[in-house]
Amino acid sequence: MNRKLNFLAIASLVLSAVPARAQTAPAKDASAKAAALPTVDEIAEKCAKGSGGKEAWAKLSSLVMTGTMEIPSVSMSGKIEIYAKAPNKNLQIVTLADGQFVQKQGFDGKNGWKSDPQSGLKKLEGEELEEARTNSAFDSDVRLKEVFPDMKVTGKTKVGDRDAYTVLTHVGGKTVTFYFDAQTGLRIAMDSEGGDNAATAGKVSLFFEDFRTVAGVQVPHRIRGSAAAFGFEIRIQEVKPNEAVNEALFAMPAQQ
Repeated sequence: MNRKLNFLAIASLVLSAVPARAQTAPAKDASAKAAALPTVDEIAEKCAKGSGGKEAWAKLSSLVMTGTMEIPSVSMSGKIEIYAKAPNKNLQIVTLADGQFVQKQGFDGKNGWKSDPQSGLKKLEGEELEEARTNSAFDSDVRLKEVFPDMKVTGKTKVGDRDAYTVLTHVGGKTVTFYFDAQTGLRIAMDSEGGDNAATAGKVSLFFEDFRTVAGVQVPHRIRGSAAAFGFEIRIQEVKPNEAVNEALFAMPAQQ
C-alpha cells in the first residue's frame, strides 16, 4: 500500500467534520536549495533500502492496522482501521465520537468509493479516483518512480531536527511535496495542496514518526497532521502482516 498508510485519504475523510483553525507545515530553508542535491534515482534507491527493501516487501501480501485518532482542538477522539492488500487494494475506516461518526474510503483495484454520514455512499471519479488508485499502491516505497513518474528533487530543508530532501510530484490533481530523510531515506513528511475536493484543496501536512520494523519493513506508528481545518494525531497500536483479508471488504457496498 502507499507507504504513508494512505493517511492523506484518512485526512480527507475527516476534514469536513471539524471547524477551521490555523495550519502548520514543515519549515523550508530556501538557502539550502543551493547545496548539491541527489538525483531522483538516488532518492528512490535510498528510500527503497531504508523502507526494508524489495525482498522484504515481496514477502508481504497484506497489512492490517488499527490505532487511535485524536483531534485536540475539538476534543474529538476515535479509532482507525486500515486494510491493505497487494498489489493495490485499500480500505480505511475512521470512527469518531463513540461510533456516532463513521467514515470509510475503499479501492478494490479498479473502483473507488467513500461514505460518510453527511454525503452517504459515493463512487469516486476523476481526480478523486486517480488519487485513490495511486495511494493504494501497496509497496510504493520500493516503486517510487513507477508510482510517481514525474518526481523532481527541488531542495533540502529541515523537518524538525532532521535534514530532508524535498521532492515534488502530482497525485490526482494535487501538488504533493515529499520530504525524504537525508540519513535514512525514509519519507518523513508530505504536503498536499489543490485538487477538486473542497475539503482538502488547501494545504494538508503530514509528519511520519516512530518508525518500527514490522515483518522487515518500516512502518510509522505516529502520524501528526495539520490543515486549515484542524490538527490531529494518529497512533498505530497494532500491525498484522500477511493477515487473511476477504476481497469483498474492498468492494463498494450496495446502496441503502
